Amino acid sequence: MPQQKDIVKIAIQMPGAYPQLIQLDQKKPLSAVIKEVCDGWNLPGPDNYALQYTEGVQMYITES
Repeated sequence: MPQQKDIVKIAIQMPGAYPQLIQLDQKKPLSAVIKEVCDGWNLPGPDNYALQYTEGVQMYITES
């Protein structure tokens, strides 16, 4: 089965937690992706978290 172009595998890490390798569906709202990541780490309040790109220039990931 060929891989869908809207789904990419990314590694997510947080200090003090085991890293996660997730399949990021780029069609899914970012808030839903962050909720899934928080659920994986048992973190309450996913609205208080963001994803940050850390390779090269550090910037936050947004819907756009």
